Amino acid sequence: MASVDSTTGDSISTLHPDIIQTHILTRLDAPALASAASTSTYLQTLCTEQKLWQKISTATWPSIDDPRIVKAISSFPSGYSSFYADSHPFTEHTWQPEKQDPPTTGLISAVDLYYRGELIYSKVQDMEKESGKSSGWFLSSPFRVDMVDPKETVKTRIRYPGGDYEVWVKDMEESMRLDWIVIDPIKKRAANISSRKAVTARRNWLSGDLEIIFSTVAAADEGKKVAEVAAVVSCGSAETWKEVDEEVGGEVDVTGVRLQVEDIEGKCLRGRDSLVILQGLLAGKRRCCKDGGEERRCSGRYEEYVGMKTQWREKRERSERAQDTICMIFGFSLFVLLWSFILLR
Repeated sequence: MASVDSTTGDSISTLHPDIIQTHILTRLDAPALASAASTSTYLQTLCTEQKLWQKISTATWPSIDDPRIVKAISSFPSGYSSFYADSHPFTEHTWQPEKQDPPTTGLISAVDLYYRGELIYSKVQDMEKESGKSSGWFLSSPFRVDMVDPKETVKTRIRYPGGDYEVWVKDMEESMRLDWIVIDPIKKRAANISSRKAVTARRNWLSGDLEIIFSTVAAADEGKKVAEVAAVVSCGSAETWKEVDEEVGGEVDVTGVRLQVEDIEGKCLRGRDSLVILQGLLAGKRRCCKDGGEERRCSGRYEEYVGMKTQWREKRERSERAQDTICMIFGFSLFVLLWSFILLR
């Protein structure tokens, strides 16, 4: 076997590097390119060429072909190969709330939204600069990043055919895919914080839009503290769904793409606390996606999180009922004591 490997390596080294890079390596995807790099020192040198990884990364996430992202990636230890190694795997869902380091600032979001494999929305945005808030206000106010301006909608070729609304909701949930990459230019790290596939879809009864949720659950203290990093895609008609005849159907637009962080009580965390969680996801361990295993794991963790929220809500309701009972007993006892005092005088 060793002689075969040596012969193969010698035969490859006789080819001109331009031929290998232009006609062979450009046909490989990222896993194959990484495997080829591990076969020999010669191929490792050729496979680490930045143009190869730039092409793969840009094809995977079209939004990163933006001057701000290109500049940030150029400072990564190994450029685009480091960026791909950070962004392609799923990040470990942990953070350290006790960590006293100041929260990461200057983060950049790169978003790519797909419907049935077709790119329908792509955008890059600085989290703080384009939020319209000062740094102090951004850190102290509820954290929310809106990629789509409230006054605009994203036209698509998606159509609600009419008829069974719930069947269409399920189809939308299965057909949508979202990549939300957070880039830290200062610490030279990146992470895809989206679950890629939707974990659930629900109707917003206030706006009438369909909200498709891509959620990552971050945990700390062995699961005692949890938070949900949720990317929400809102879809609706040109008019509100309330005014559309669901039997007729109509064209569907993307009306919003936002990122928010909520605790188990359903409260939106402040910017400072949310950035600490994002910082933990950026620095967390990575897990490779194999046959959709990590996507199913994200869905399973979300179901566990929903179960924890339900248990917490039931526990709070029991506590409130107990407090109400105690107050009623105390009030009744006080009432009896007062009348006893009056009648026995």
